[in-house]
Amino acid sequence: MEIDDRRDRVCLIGAGYAGNGLACALKRAGIAYDHLEATDRIGGNWAHGVYDSTHLISSKRSTQYPEFPMPDDYPTFPSRLQMLTYLESYVSHFGLAANIEFNAEVADMRPVDANGSDGWLVELASGETRRYRAVAIANGHYWQRNIPTYPGDFTGKQLHSKEYKRSDDFGEGDRVLVVGAGNSASDIAVEASATYGIADLSMRRGYWFIPKTIFGIPASEYDRVWWPMPLQRAVFKQLLRLSYGDYRRYGLTRPDHKLFTRDVTVNSSLMYALQHGRVRPRPEIDRFDGKRVHFTDGSSAEYDTVVWATGFKTRFPMLDESMFVWYGGNPMLVEHVLVPRYANIYLWGLVAPRSGAGRIISEGSAFLAEAIVAQDYFDEPLSDIVARWIKARSSMLAGSAEILSRIKILRRALRLLIVRTILKPQVASVLPVKESMPL
Repeated sequence: MEIDDRRDRVCLIGAGYAGNGLACALKRAGIAYDHLEATDRIGGNWAHGVYDSTHLISSKRSTQYPEFPMPDDYPTFPSRLQMLTYLESYVSHFGLAANIEFNAEVADMRPVDANGSDGWLVELASGETRRYRAVAIANGHYWQRNIPTYPGDFTGKQLHSKEYKRSDDFGEGDRVLVVGAGNSASDIAVEASATYGIADLSMRRGYWFIPKTIFGIPASEYDRVWWPMPLQRAVFKQLLRLSYGDYRRYGLTRPDHKLFTRDVTVNSSLMYALQHGRVRPRPEIDRFDGKRVHFTDGSSAEYDTVVWATGFKTRFPMLDESMFVWYGGNPMLVEHVLVPRYANIYLWGLVAPRSGAGRIISEGSAFLAEAIVAQDYFDEPLSDIVARWIKARSSMLAGSAEILSRIKILRRALRLLIVRTILKPQVASVLPVKESMPL
């Protein structure tokens, strides 16, 4: 097998929101890299994964890259097309397009040695194989559809929210059931009700719904300063009581979990539609019988279309996924990025902050650029070194202020570790053997 030796370069996979931010950091740090994109354009999920009417749920201020602010004439919550135009402008402004290889799908990736210390082999769908010093995977986590199963068969139309683009996709008939309670489920249910006058929304449990603005301030702006979690919960619950009151007034079930322990739904239009009877809440599905759907409370109704807005599975089809320890459907990672027991591999973008990710991507990318260089100073995976102080975890949820604080600490700690590694043999060489101590 002929191998294209590029061990002086980093392989970056994915030209979406997170991947382009990392590309900019690598270029700024002078790190040679190849940027592979499986499709024919940049933008990731914003280019081919969301419906036409999508708008940001976080403000433009918290979503924009700090080194490249969004245009002044953008609204507080930009549209899909505005976000896509912004990402394209970012790539053009920083000259990143020259490094992007489009239609370059990665079929397989494996370490050269046991743990990747000697680099990684990357095989493209074209059959070409390359050797890189390191790989950074930013393939996103909103593409592998998650569709639950229930007894019986539904004979109407079914589609996942990933496939939904506009109201024509609902198909024939005007009876629509949307399953889920996240941001997409809420938006699609409201859009279906605007199209047909009414739509049903099936939720298996109680969820936390947060308005897009509180006292005129985007909800994402409240996550700019770190607070202890108990204080965050107490303050936000009071703000929600002032904004929405008791969820049961909208026909919703009270949340069955603590605030911020699972994804929250940021949506203002759903509550309006619920109050006006345009969206009707339903409990979890019990079973299907043709076009009739039976629910767990004993009720039933007939539908022409079921939209599964039930989220996604985290997957890395180019990797042997047994290399990860999985928990709750996600891999265990150190600080959302480092893979335990492996060197020179970085999973980038696997975090779900409570506000926009602009600063997280920019500052996190700068840290990652330093980490790629730092790995050369250590004989063991950097992930295992960091894991001595910070344990791996699988949850993607985190507060933005918390993540930014940890990134700053990690960058300082990494620099100290490098200095310690460089100085250790020098100090040891001038000390008597019996006085040599670990630094």
